[in-house]
Amino acid sequence: MQTASKLELAARLLPERLFSALMSVSKSERETMTELRLRRERFFSASLYGKEYFITDSGRLMNGCAEAVRVSAEDIEITFKNAFRGSVHSFPRELSQGFIACEGGSRAGFCGTAVIDPKSGEVTSVKGISSVNIRIAHEVTGCAEGLAQRVFGDCLASLIIASPPCGGKTTMLRDLSRILGQRYSVALIDERGELASCIDGSAGNDIGPKTDIFSGYPKAAAVETAVRVMSPDIIICDEIGSPGDLRALEYAVNSGVKLVCSCHASSIDELKKRPAAGKLIKQGIFDHAALLGTGSICGRVKTLYDLRE
Repeated sequence: MQTASKLELAARLLPERLFSALMSVSKSERETMTELRLRRERFFSASLYGKEYFITDSGRLMNGCAEAVRVSAEDIEITFKNAFRGSVHSFPRELSQGFIACEGGSRAGFCGTAVIDPKSGEVTSVKGISSVNIRIAHEVTGCAEGLAQRVFGDCLASLIIASPPCGGKTTMLRDLSRILGQRYSVALIDERGELASCIDGSAGNDIGPKTDIFSGYPKAAAVETAVRVMSPDIIICDEIGSPGDLRALEYAVNSGVKLVCSCHASSIDELKKRPAAGKLIKQGIFDHAALLGTGSICGRVKTLYDLRE
C-alpha cells in the first residue's frame, strides 16, 4: 500500500471541493508547495517557489484571484475542525497559541478574534476564525548529511542553525536528529509537534533509533526534564528565544549536554543580537553556527561558522 505524502496528509484537512482543486494541480507543482492558505470569503492559495499563487477549480496556479476558488465560511469551519480532530476544546493550549500540529508534521495556523482573559490579559482562545494557513512539513532525508559530517564527524559538538522564517531550519533539525540518533542518546524537544510528528506516542517521522521525544512540552520544562530523566548526550530543539529557554539551555550545558538549536536570523550579526542565542554564543556554548540560504538555495547551508575561533 502506497504511503500518503506530506501534502496529501495536509490536504485531508480541506473540504472536498478545495481538496479536489488542490489535487488537480500538477504533481510536480504540488510537491513543491510549502503552504496552503484559506481566507474567509476570499480565495484559496498555495505558496511555492517562494511565491503565493491562487488556485482555480481546474488546478491552475494564477497570479490574480479573478478565477480562483472562493473560500466560504463553511470551508474555514470544516478545515479548522479537522485540524483539531473534531474536538476543538480538547486542545486549549493550541487554541490559545494559534496553531496545532497535524498528522505528518504539518501545522495549521489560524487567526480571528482573540478571547482575552480579563485578569491575566492573555489570549485564552480564538473565535470567528477568518484565515487558516496549513504549513506543509517536508521530511528531506539526507539533507543534513554534509552538515553532520562537518560538525559531528569527529566528536559531539554544539550547533545553532539560523535562517529567516520558512528557511528550512525545522527540516534540517529533523534530519540531524535522524543522523545523530543513530550514534548518540538524543532528546528531541518537539514543542509544536513538527519535528517527530507524534500521534499517540508514535513518531511519524524518522528521528533516529536512540532519540527520545518530548512532544507538546513547553521548551524550558522539556529541556530540564530531559536532563533529569533521560540522560541525553545531546538536546535538539527548534526556535529558541525566551528567557525561560535560555535558563533551561544553560542548565543543560552545565550538566554536560551538547545542544543543537535553531533561531530566526538572516545573518551571523543578526543572530548574535538575538537575546537568548546571542548570550549563549557569547558564553561560548555553541561550537558552530550554520546559516541556511534562501531562494534557490533555501534549506541548504550557505555558511558554516566556527565559533571557537
